[in-house]
Amino acid sequence: MKKLLSLILVLLLALSSFALAEEVIVNDKGVVENPEAIVAGDKELMFWSLFSGGEGSVMESIVANYNATNPEYTVRNVQLNWGEYYTKLTTAVAVGKGPEIGISHLAKLPELYDLGVVTALDEPASKIDFDWTMVNQNNLAACTIDGSIYAVPLDTHPNVLYYNKDLLKDFLNEDGTLTIPTGAEEFSKWLGEVKATLPEGKSVFAFPTTGDDVFRIWWGFYYQDGGKPVITSDLDIELEKDKTVEVLNYIKTWYDDGYIPLNLEDYVQYFAAGNAAIAIGGVWNTFTMENTEGLNFGVTLIPQCFGGEGDYAIWGDSHTFIIPTKASHTEEQLVGAMKFFDFASKNSIQWATAGHVVANVNIVNSEEYAAMPYRADYADAANYVVYFESNPYSYPIRDALIAQIGAFLSGEQDAETTYDMIVEEIQATIA
Repeated sequence: MKKLLSLILVLLLALSSFALAEEVIVNDKGVVENPEAIVAGDKELMFWSLFSGGEGSVMESIVANYNATNPEYTVRNVQLNWGEYYTKLTTAVAVGKGPEIGISHLAKLPELYDLGVVTALDEPASKIDFDWTMVNQNNLAACTIDGSIYAVPLDTHPNVLYYNKDLLKDFLNEDGTLTIPTGAEEFSKWLGEVKATLPEGKSVFAFPTTGDDVFRIWWGFYYQDGGKPVITSDLDIELEKDKTVEVLNYIKTWYDDGYIPLNLEDYVQYFAAGNAAIAIGGVWNTFTMENTEGLNFGVTLIPQCFGGEGDYAIWGDSHTFIIPTKASHTEEQLVGAMKFFDFASKNSIQWATAGHVVANVNIVNSEEYAAMPYRADYADAANYVVYFESNPYSYPIRDALIAQIGAFLSGEQDAETTYDMIVEEIQATIA
């Protein structure tokens, strides 16, 4: 009987283990499909991350290095699918199964705040004397909602301009850098001059026709032009029609004048393959560029096509650390999370390898950062980013802008109609 009971017990344990293993589904890319099934240990902080590829590897290294310091609470990095991350996070928090640590884009933070997903960090930060002065203040201001800080900025990832030194050898300065003309007409004239020098089969500009990137360039130019907020924190729509239309029509000239090939499936790879003189995209593409064999490139800030002195502005967003709301959080866990944030910030030179401008100003101003190829060339961009206004509708409004700007560039509607449609969609979103 004892042997039978023992056998049954073994079988039950085996089945239990198998069931547990079945509960946690990991795909071939290392993405956990059901992270809520993973239970943190007593001295373990669960960290849900949306990073993949090179970014994912770097973050995994940061976590491993932190855990090697033998903290009271270790961190367990769990990679989620980017496209599903926010839905899974919000759902998990709603049922009390969220992680101890998460990531939020700054543009998403007001929405998460509105939904009660994020915890204020002021008190746990005070427990470890977290130094907020080491954080880029432009970043930090965007993390502050109703007087409290809800996230620790890890980086700023703005738009920058990549240039092919081999295709632009006639336009480079003596030190191999590129100076971009200021002003819309001047920049367009320069694009024409570049076009005249390119060999057959090469393009001036690698850029998409639709999607996030066209919205991002419009956003920067709109604010360069002195545009009022698209929508305020009080949900007042202040998007200016004349400036919206002016910027839209200007961007369209790049396509109409033949500087940009239409319908590029992957403009980053198109540029990396040496097919275009310039490309405008996020700083995270630096990792791809510098790991492309034979690509002789440089990086600089995007041009100031509108406004005057003091009006420079660009699109950008930021990855931030958050503590998702959870009733079971202990004070020790909150402090443990802040200790990890502190470590990640002070050691974010690692994160800089992914291409981002790290939020820690001490790192940005360090000799080690200055010695990194390309990063110092666009580090100043973090100070000129215009972040989304602090309201819970930032992401839906962004989606509306992307859709309508794409419809304009594809010829479905004119600039005036595009403005009207944007306003209509924003009104419907906030109604």
